[in-house]
Amino acid sequence: MPWRSSALALLVLGAVACSSSTPSGGAAPAASEKTNAEDSGSPTGSSGGTTPTPQTDGGSSPDGATQPPAIAFPAKWIDGTACGTDPDLQTFQITPDTFILRQSLCTTFEGPFMYLFVGSTKALLVDTGTGGVDLKGKVTGLLAGKTVQLVVAHSHSHGDHVNGDPAFKNQPSTTVVGTSVTAVGQFFGISGDAAAAYDLGGRVIDVLPIPGHQAAHLAYYDRETKLLLTGDTLYPGRLYIDDWNAYRASVPRLVAFVDAGHPVSYMLGGHIELPKTGADYAFGAQVHANEHVLQLGDAELRELGAAVKAMGNTPKREVHPAFIISP
Repeated sequence: MPWRSSALALLVLGAVACSSSTPSGGAAPAASEKTNAEDSGSPTGSSGGTTPTPQTDGGSSPDGATQPPAIAFPAKWIDGTACGTDPDLQTFQITPDTFILRQSLCTTFEGPFMYLFVGSTKALLVDTGTGGVDLKGKVTGLLAGKTVQLVVAHSHSHGDHVNGDPAFKNQPSTTVVGTSVTAVGQFFGISGDAAAAYDLGGRVIDVLPIPGHQAAHLAYYDRETKLLLTGDTLYPGRLYIDDWNAYRASVPRLVAFVDAGHPVSYMLGGHIELPKTGADYAFGAQVHANEHVLQLGDAELRELGAAVKAMGNTPKREVHPAFIISP
């Protein structure tokens, strides 16, 4: 979401009501969450302290690859309702080399999500949050025992996704990717609007430019888990749009990417701003009781695509069950 000053958190509650439904990528049953010692107070949705066992149905996706693991997401993320006991960062392990990190709303009303993919030679961290928490220490712990180059990249350049960068700069075996259109294009080898393949060593991440929310916005697709990171372009919340013309070109391009042999297990964005029922949380709210699930699915992407197409040249605020278009 756009970077705002902390003073805006004092805005009066006045959210617009929206309906609720279970997205096609809806929550799986009870979560089992891997935690480090400092995460022991983290909500898990189960007994906690364990690693989920990825499961496959033995089938194949349209591109011929093995189906991704079935993911039992946490029943509850750190949502600002237990600031006295919750850690600053919650870690959820999807596979032995795939992690979701969530920065607590107790530290920032943005409550951003970050993602770590590990290959045999490189690890890719997508986003660094607002800073002020020990993300570097957490990532270092997750990479313990692995000899990899850490690449720190971003969904886009807004402060709530890049302000944790300083902790990673000038560190050994670490590269922090720039945030301009030119910088990300040169680093990942992006040419025009086409996706570029980035190899982590036996694990390929496709990087697709999707400007609109911000000029250098990227989507990341992990061929191993079939996870598609959509940043602030699509997530369960208010979809703020800086450049409508760019946005309404990016969304159908994202749909076309999926249709071109990139099946999606789940779409994961940068925030949660909706509860499971009722109105969206007021801007600046640091307590998100009864949060909507993080994971969305193919149906939500196509719903967004249809809505954007229908609006044409005249964008408007429009409430959908799993997102709110807020141009």
